[in-house]
Amino acid sequence: MEAARQFDNVTWADFGIVNDELTVCDHNLRSLKYKDLWAVCSQLKIWGVKNTTKEQMIKKLVFIHQVKTRYGKTSEALESTLTRKEPQCPFRLLNICFTLHQFHKNSAS
Repeated sequence: MEAARQFDNVTWADFGIVNDELTVCDHNLRSLKYKDLWAVCSQLKIWGVKNTTKEQMIKKLVFIHQVKTRYGKTSEALESTLTRKEPQCPFRLLNICFTLHQFHKNSAS
């Protein structure tokens, strides 16, 4: 029970690669017990591993880590370079709406 508690606050930042093996909190994934791996997957919100084998959980963690390391950098770069225009000032929108309202009010008279 104590061993599973150490993974209660695990994040993707706690993962690393040592000797071509994925580690979490300085523990090799293959050396962890099933319950510990399940706690890691649960904390990282990786679904679909409750009734799988230990090897399948490890494969899924390795795969998701690879995806995050490869594509995480590109998504951060995309977020830093905004291509969308800045939203218009709400007061300008209110001025346009008020002007249109006044126009319709005056044209109806």
